Amino acid sequence: MANKCIIIVNGKEHVMMSKVADYIDNSATGSRNAQKIVDILKDSKVLTQFQGKPEMFATQEQLKELRLVNQRYPGLLNFSFETTQKYGPETGQPTNIYKVTISPNILNSASEVKAQDSEFNFKNNFEKDEFTRKTQSKSEGVTEEEAPAEETELRANTYTTKENAQKELMELAVNAKVIVESELRDVQNLPEDQIERKENRLRRLKIAVANINKVEDFFMFVAASKDNVNNAIAEFNSLMALSVEERATAANMNRMYEIKQTLDSLDTIQKLEQIALDQLALANVTSKDRFGIMLSDIKETIAKSKRLSQQFEQEIIPVMAEVLVGFHNEAIDPQIQEIIDNIEQTGDWRRFSSQIRQTNEYQDLVQQRDNGAITDQQFNDQAKALTLEQFKNRQIPGRDKLIKDLTQAHRDKSGFSYLFDPIIYSSEPAIQLFAKSVKEATFKKNEMTLDFKYDLAREYDLFSEGLNESDVAGLNDSILETTQVPQYDSEGNKIDPIEVLSLVNPLLVDKFREDETAMYKTLNKKYKKPQRADYTDKASFEEAVKKWNKTANKTKYYSEVAAWHKENTEAIPTYKEELAKINRQIVKAEKDKIAAKETGRSDLEADANIQIEKLKQKRSFNINPGTGQPRGSFIKPKTSKYTNPKYTAIQNDAKKKRYYDFIVKEFVKGQKMVGSKRMTKNSWEEFSYIMPSVRKNELDRVYEEGAIETVKDIFKEGFTPQNTDIIFGNYNEKTGELEKSVPVFYVNNVPAKDVSKDIASSIYAFRDMAHNYAAKSEVVGQVMLFRDIIKNRDPLQVNPAGVAYLSSVANKLGYKLPAKKPGESYTYKHVNAFIDTIMFGQRELKENFNLFGKEFSANKIANSINAFTAINTLSFNFLQGANQSIIDNMALLSEANAGQFFSRGDLAWAKSRYWAEGAGLSDTGKFIPDTKLGKALEMFDALTEFTDQEGNRLVGSKLRKALQSGNLLVVQQAAEHEVSSTRMLALMKNLEGKLQDKDGNVINNEDGSPANLYDLLIVDEKTGRLSIDPRVANFNKSDFINLMQGLARRTNQTKGSFDRPTAQRVWYGKLAMLFRSWLLPGLRRRYGHGGFTGPTVHADEELGTVTQGMYVSFWNFLRKSIAEKAWPHTVFGQLTEMEQQNVKRTATELGSLAAAFAIIAALQNLDDDEENFATNFLLYQTLRYQAEMQQWIPLYGYKEAFRIAKSPTATARQIEQTFKLFDQIKNEGLYNLGFPVEEKDIFYQRDTGRYQKGDRKIQKYVEDLMPVVRGLNKSGNAKDAAQYFLGTSYK
Repeated sequence: MANKCIIIVNGKEHVMMSKVADYIDNSATGSRNAQKIVDILKDSKVLTQFQGKPEMFATQEQLKELRLVNQRYPGLLNFSFETTQKYGPETGQPTNIYKVTISPNILNSASEVKAQDSEFNFKNNFEKDEFTRKTQSKSEGVTEEEAPAEETELRANTYTTKENAQKELMELAVNAKVIVESELRDVQNLPEDQIERKENRLRRLKIAVANINKVEDFFMFVAASKDNVNNAIAEFNSLMALSVEERATAANMNRMYEIKQTLDSLDTIQKLEQIALDQLALANVTSKDRFGIMLSDIKETIAKSKRLSQQFEQEIIPVMAEVLVGFHNEAIDPQIQEIIDNIEQTGDWRRFSSQIRQTNEYQDLVQQRDNGAITDQQFNDQAKALTLEQFKNRQIPGRDKLIKDLTQAHRDKSGFSYLFDPIIYSSEPAIQLFAKSVKEATFKKNEMTLDFKYDLAREYDLFSEGLNESDVAGLNDSILETTQVPQYDSEGNKIDPIEVLSLVNPLLVDKFREDETAMYKTLNKKYKKPQRADYTDKASFEEAVKKWNKTANKTKYYSEVAAWHKENTEAIPTYKEELAKINRQIVKAEKDKIAAKETGRSDLEADANIQIEKLKQKRSFNINPGTGQPRGSFIKPKTSKYTNPKYTAIQNDAKKKRYYDFIVKEFVKGQKMVGSKRMTKNSWEEFSYIMPSVRKNELDRVYEEGAIETVKDIFKEGFTPQNTDIIFGNYNEKTGELEKSVPVFYVNNVPAKDVSKDIASSIYAFRDMAHNYAAKSEVVGQVMLFRDIIKNRDPLQVNPAGVAYLSSVANKLGYKLPAKKPGESYTYKHVNAFIDTIMFGQRELKENFNLFGKEFSANKIANSINAFTAINTLSFNFLQGANQSIIDNMALLSEANAGQFFSRGDLAWAKSRYWAEGAGLSDTGKFIPDTKLGKALEMFDALTEFTDQEGNRLVGSKLRKALQSGNLLVVQQAAEHEVSSTRMLALMKNLEGKLQDKDGNVINNEDGSPANLYDLLIVDEKTGRLSIDPRVANFNKSDFINLMQGLARRTNQTKGSFDRPTAQRVWYGKLAMLFRSWLLPGLRRRYGHGGFTGPTVHADEELGTVTQGMYVSFWNFLRKSIAEKAWPHTVFGQLTEMEQQNVKRTATELGSLAAAFAIIAALQNLDDDEENFATNFLLYQTLRYQAEMQQWIPLYGYKEAFRIAKSPTATARQIEQTFKLFDQIKNEGLYNLGFPVEEKDIFYQRDTGRYQKGDRKIQKYVEDLMPVVRGLNKSGNAKDAAQYFLGTSYK
């Protein structure tokens, strides 16, 4: 037999370990008895009794000692979490309880202790605990999450006072409660399939922060946070086990984002560490054992989260690159390769020198050449090689290129670009691809809305046939009603209800509530039940209720309440199925709890406990435990007593029933998409009947309330914040911050008088919003992760020429590393603003102010001014409309001559086709277009309106549609319709002979000619829907829409929220930018995206092509011809195809300008008798076109450019005219009252334009502020309009 074993710890024998080792060492394998080990452990007091159970249990402190056994004999002891006790068996302090079992197999196979095994000879407790912590993961019987808290010496210094420390502690507790409560509320509003997992985690945190008065009260909060981090680690590991391609799915990107949210939520834990140390230093800790465990958990949680954050940041970029590379337009790379080949063949890199001018390598070459270190030839060769390298790096053969772009420090965009450029104009491919990925979600939303649109139109037409559609209140009266919705104050007490508009409910809910309220009022009085209104404070009221609950009156009271409900309510038809479902969920949760116990997952066990408790509460609320009878949400008003007569009438009318049933069914679908708990509903209902809170429009308000009330509402809606606003996103009521989630609108309770009674239009708006929520919620994870990647990138610090500065510190060490710019980059600001706008609905930044005690919205005032200015300036202004048409069509002709996207033949076909289909005039005023052209415009969003405006469309009544204020711009709409239609048709025609089936065969028409895309658009005879011929296998609809909308912006103007400049999110930016949305696209088209110093060649992922400013290409063409003394046609042949196309564009534009000069000269030399309206109209249009084109030409057009830059905004001119009118009204008043006012201030003294001598001047001021009248006056005076451009004031 071996000698007696002695284990030394802290310089003395550890009796328990010595006994265990001695027994195992001095007994033969296979003969050892587990009970002997149990006896040793009991004698050593490392086991405890728990609830009289026969198994072995240990507390958190005892587990430390037991783990020493496992360090020597791995797997001998197994530990599984049992529960958490508020009062531990030994200390009376909170502790975890673990079940302990012994593995017989390990016991009988364990090796004996060797004399040289000296790992247990620790010098002190710190060394012992440090060894335990470092080696515990090797133990087979315990998971890392269950590891004991690291024991540290509880000492700290602080420089704060007890008062400040306690204040910080309580502020942290309050903030934690607010954040958790806020997140919990948001989660509970989610669709059903997204709630449970997130809700359990937050409920656990809510319980943990419920009653915090001292630092140790954070114990459970810390434990829950620790579990959250461990879960995040496990989730991260499971995702990392997938391939990069699998990780890059939208669903898994949302999982990744949830991990990031967990990490971001640990701010409270990080703050708590310092607060805890302050409390310790101030001797505010009452339980050092508990505090020590908590502090150790805090440090462990912070350490783990930091490591996970580092891993996350490293691993998320390749996944993001995989997401983005799928949106890369592969047509770009061959065009870049053409430039590379051209440079290699011609040796002319200087045409593209802007690509390298800002690089430090090029600056070094210039310096070496100037210093004579290299020859001109060497400089030329190396600069050429550098240019080629730059272009090669622009190609995207796979995700590695994007990984590099997302990892390296980047050259920031300018503040100008951040404020005025659409984000798709970014010079960074990754950001363009990101924008396309977001736009893809928008396309999906549009498809969903289109599908619903045709169903809705069919049912609406059947319902409204033969009825007066103009009177929506009368049309829908039979299926609408108002109902009272209970309201509650912040303490949960009932206040005055709000009357809301609702679809007809099958039951008389208001009558039931009235009867129920009367019953409670009678019984409250009869049995003297305390009422909140009778007490000055909540505490007194609660104390009175406690006393009342102890009286016999309570039993009698609730007995009569039960009797009343039995008489007046009945069980819902599905209550048994619902009860069975709850019971199944409880059984499942209990099984989950057992499984969590067995695996030692305390976090999952806690989640299961919360789930069980919640389900049991739900069951108890809905089923009386004593009688087993349904109650709560399992009962409803008795049908025999409370059936709604309006509902009965609907059911007895087949036409109304069909429409009502359709509306309810589709409304429910929308509610489920966004989460059915968002809208107020009765407890027994699965969905809400309350109408979406879409604001009543002006015409309907005139019908229902009269002109005076309508005018009041117009001013209220146009100048003040309203609870129906949808342009600011949603703000969190508790934190006051923008909610970073896809917004849900139309679900709040708004007074019935302000809500539209147009059921079809309101449901259409609601569904369009719901489709937006559903589509964008799928990608919110990848969107927010991309945002964080961009935020974490370092921007380079550059000089005014755009060359990056080198780090002075690195330079001293002999390294050439770029210097980093501190602070947020403009690139990140732009991405963040774009996300807030497109994903989170914050199209405008809310800015309110108070005046005379009333709150006003600066944004809405600016919108109202802009709207009036647009209508007043443009309505029936045929001069402006014709000019718009000429400029846009000349841009199309320029593109056709370039031949890049379509040819002149394609454009000619498109024009003829457009007019052959009647210009879509038969679609005017119709919800569903009749023509194939109209359906195609809608399907491909050629007008760039569907995304933003479709949900606001009126479904029925041509009169109501005709009277909308936007129709006053019919002239401009007609011009835009024509150019957008022909652009779309020309692009479709250009695909002729390129569309193939799955076998690669070109698809032909019935006559054997190659089919274009328009030929292959099929109208379903039954539904009216347009679709693409299913034979087409090589067409990407998204790429086509991107090309069409990108070309529309490039040749026209920015339009729609997706491309809206950041500057227009603020009120003053909106005022300044009115009528100037053409400026940036025009600038980029002619001068490129590089500014004055940056690269002029731009890879445009939206257009699927490489672009360069057309003037830049033309200038390079001229410079090369002059420098090489070569004929232009010779040099033209040496250009890339992209440059040749730009030369053609510029030649077309300059040629049209020359033609304008000739026309102007000819028209100015006409004799008086030859002059008429037509010649003056042509003269005006030509002068206006000349001015519009001249502004872009360097040097020659600087006067026009400066005139536009210096001219006030359109809104400023409108405001100025308004003040002039007020001033003239004053003069008129004084003149009519006999005050001395000069005649020249009242009357025209000579013929001036359309006014004659003696006319009152106030007439002009009034007419200039009258929409339609102003436009018609302008249109009828082409001569005066032309003279403006010829006069001295213009020049």
